[in-house]
Order: sequence, then structure tokens, then C-alpha cells
Amino acid sequence: MPDSVAQVLRRHIKDCGPMTLTLLWENPADDERVTVSLLFTTTRRGAINWRTFDNKSWRPAVVAAGITPTRATGMRALRHFYASSLLDAGESIKALASYLGHADPASLFGSTRT
Repeated sequence: MPDSVAQVLRRHIKDCGPMTLTLLWENPADDERVTVSLLFTTTRRGAINWRTFDNKSWRPAVVAAGITPTRATGMRALRHFYASSLLDAGESIKALASYLGHADPASLFGSTRT
């Protein structure tokens, strides 16, 4: 990561700090709750919806960089790049599944929650 990005992240952490939120997980009607520490939140200090982030932040940034938004430049492609980079660096499948929010490492290779 470039030093300039690290400096901005350090400043954000100092100014805002992580926020602990209890989230509805998978199914809002379900009683299961998951508490997580989030570094980035909405202006109302809630969890960021990935679709909103994709439409309001990621795609405009891609366009501003002079790149045509396509499936290959979307957030899902970035997620797959992240996963591939971790595997290439020697991370375990079990740890990767946990990082990506999968309960079962086998689900990385299926069509379940991603």
C-alpha cells in the first residue's frame, strides 16, 4: 500500500476509530445477530450496503479514473482479486473463507453467499 494511502487510513482511524455494530446477518427476519468492528460506516454510523457503495462510490471512481465500468472492473472482480492475492501469498482456504464471510470453506467454490 502506498504511504499516502496508509497516512489517510491512519488519520481516519485516529479521527473516527472502529465502530462496533451488531448486524442482521443473512436474513433480517432471523434471530441470528453478528457483532463486528467496522472501520468504515455510513454517515449515520451504520454498515455500508455494498450495492450503494458500488453505485455511489466505486463506479464513479472507476469512471473518474478513465476506465469503462464493466463486470471486470466491478466490486466483485475486486473481491476475487483480493481472494486470489491472499491464496497466492499462502493464506489458508479456511482463513480466506472467514475473511470473505463464508461459514464453510467449501462454499468458496459454490454459489452460496459471497
